[in-house]
Amino acid sequence: MDLYCLSRPCPYNVSRTTIMSSPRKRTIRPTRVAWIVALLFAFPAVADAGDDYSDEAFSVRMPPAFVRFTEVSAFGGPTVANRYSSAINPAAADWFELPAKLGLVAAPYYANVRFDNGTNLNLVGESVTWDTRDFGTFQPTLSQIRSNGAKLRTTGLEFNYKVDTAQLQWGKRVDNWAVGATLNFAEAQVVQKMGALRVSESHAESYRFRFGGLYQPCDKWLLGLIGEYAFQPVRTKALAFTMHGPVRVKLEDTQQQILIRPGVSYEYAKLSTVFLDYAYGYYRNDSGNALHDHRFSTGIEHRVLDFLFLRASGSLDVRGNAGFSAGASLFFSKNVSLDVGYQYDMLPELRPEFGRSHIIQAALAIRF
Repeated sequence: MDLYCLSRPCPYNVSRTTIMSSPRKRTIRPTRVAWIVALLFAFPAVADAGDDYSDEAFSVRMPPAFVRFTEVSAFGGPTVANRYSSAINPAAADWFELPAKLGLVAAPYYANVRFDNGTNLNLVGESVTWDTRDFGTFQPTLSQIRSNGAKLRTTGLEFNYKVDTAQLQWGKRVDNWAVGATLNFAEAQVVQKMGALRVSESHAESYRFRFGGLYQPCDKWLLGLIGEYAFQPVRTKALAFTMHGPVRVKLEDTQQQILIRPGVSYEYAKLSTVFLDYAYGYYRNDSGNALHDHRFSTGIEHRVLDFLFLRASGSLDVRGNAGFSAGASLFFSKNVSLDVGYQYDMLPELRPEFGRSHIIQAALAIRF
């Protein structure tokens, strides 16, 4: 699970880079920014024309959606070429030195995912970031997901979802390069019921390995890349209805996924950036189901005031499904900041069962 990394600095105090070592005066070109913003707001207008993935098995549609709703709308924007947050790219954890005296950050995190069918997912995360100065930056994270048990649109069964996750991220910067890695372990349980009757119950362990890199070829530009491999053994007890009546069956399967995501960002003004990403995901299981996922995303983050940053982004997959997100970062002091975000219809893979999604996120960072 890619949770929020608050290893990026407060904008009032930054070191370990020449990018922001001294103030720079730049002329912002409003026409360029206006074109980008117009493009972002055009994404939701074409969302209704998209394919809702109803032709694919749920088992290969859930993993890409899971990866996306656990990535946080953080400072710098939802891009693999982010200088400040390792929510997507672990290499970003060490791009800037933490301004805090001890190099420690405590970051509680909360997200709420609501679907049109009434399903409500609550995600709570607890994260600590430690900048060792010499050996890179480490971030251990724990998180929990719980659902409310609403009925699916396709089957009418009650859907209950539970996930517990432990994750460790590491990043290290050397000159204009940075590398990073993420180890993620999760235990998941899915129960589907018809009244008091349990129709199916699945248990799975997920093992995810993500590697990332950042490279600054010249001033203002940053290139990012991540690669991920994951596998998930799944055990299911289900109630099968036959001509002789209901029969209990046991099923075993293994799901695998590969994710590759390059991206680029450009700092058009001091602490204000635009980005463009492409993500390819391959998801399959032993039952022969497979999904190829291609997604493009672009966005902008603009410094409105010394302490306030606003951002907006949009995504579009090759099936024509579009989503939109917006967020803000507020720095109350160099030691305390708050990030909030909203995402609309960013999980089209789950639309057949759950409908469109609305995600609200908040993360508080306290530096020591």
